[in-house]
Amino acid sequence: MLFSSPIKMEWFYNLYEYKTKMNWILYEYALDFYDHIMDNPLLEEYRKEYSNEQIGHFCAYHARRLRVSALKAFKGQRKKVMFQHEYISDFYPQFTKDQVQTMNDIALQSWDEMPFCDTCPERCWEDYESRSYNFESHREFSS
Repeated sequence: MLFSSPIKMEWFYNLYEYKTKMNWILYEYALDFYDHIMDNPLLEEYRKEYSNEQIGHFCAYHARRLRVSALKAFKGQRKKVMFQHEYISDFYPQFTKDQVQTMNDIALQSWDEMPFCDTCPERCWEDYESRSYNFESHREFSS
């Protein structure tokens, strides 16, 4: 499958060994978060101020920041993935508290609404350290 996105797969692995199911989940989350940002009417001004590429970089950054919390949830050390306001305020220190809260709410909604794992045969949640072949079966292209 070919598709174009401001979020690049290679941002989630720097070596062949890091093409894991965990990194695939984070990549999928970043894509979903991006879609939620682009569709949310509360973020109209944000979308005017930042380019699609800048928003894509933020979504990838946010997804990678979730790694530790997601791993704890996958290992059963926590009941769910925890979203910290700092994941947003560290990237956008100029955001007000309300802006950070709005973005965090959208991030949580994006995670909760991800359609992954329920029907996917990859079982990434259960086998997050294994290699994901999705990185090879999905190819990006530049438009």
